[in-house]
Order: sequence, then C-alpha cells, then structure tokens
Amino acid sequence: MSEVKVTVFSTSGQPVGYFIDPELESFPEGEFEISGAFFDVENQIVTKLEFNPQALPYVADISQVKKDLPYTHLKNVYVQRGRQPIRMMGIGAK
Repeated sequence: MSEVKVTVFSTSGQPVGYFIDPELESFPEGEFEISGAFFDVENQIVTKLEFNPQALPYVADISQVKKDLPYTHLKNVYVQRGRQPIRMMGIGAK
C-alpha cells in the first residue's frame, strides 16, 4: 500500500511541509481537519510547527487522499495544533 502525501503551501505557493498518511475528518459546510505526522520541506519530522502569521492562511493539496471527496484542495488552512500530531483545519475547494 502506498503512502498518501498531503502537501501544505503558503499563500505565495511555496511548500511549507507535508503530512504522510494523515487522518482527514470532515465537518458540516465543507470544513476538514487534517492531522498526523508533519514533515518540513527538508523531510525532517516537525515536533513543533513555528508558523508565520503573515504567510497564513495555507492551502493543502488533498488530491492523493483516497476518499470519495468532491474536493482536491483545502483553502483557508490554519494551524489548530502546532505540536505532533500537527492538526490543521481548512475548507474544501476544487
């Protein structure tokens, strides 16, 4: 079974990091929570996510998630928990 990678980008399109095999939970009105092991762009696991508020909100590419989702991206992604397991919340977008 291959791993699922969900990449998170800044508003300028620069990669911030990625989740490997994250859990994705859906909520009403198209909101999603994504959580799990988060790695930086240098492939190092992040134990505490330091984020730049000026780079928020992030965008997440969820196109590899093997659920029957009507969305390929999450927009307006904000960090909900900055320590492992990292947790972010966003709104589904195509």
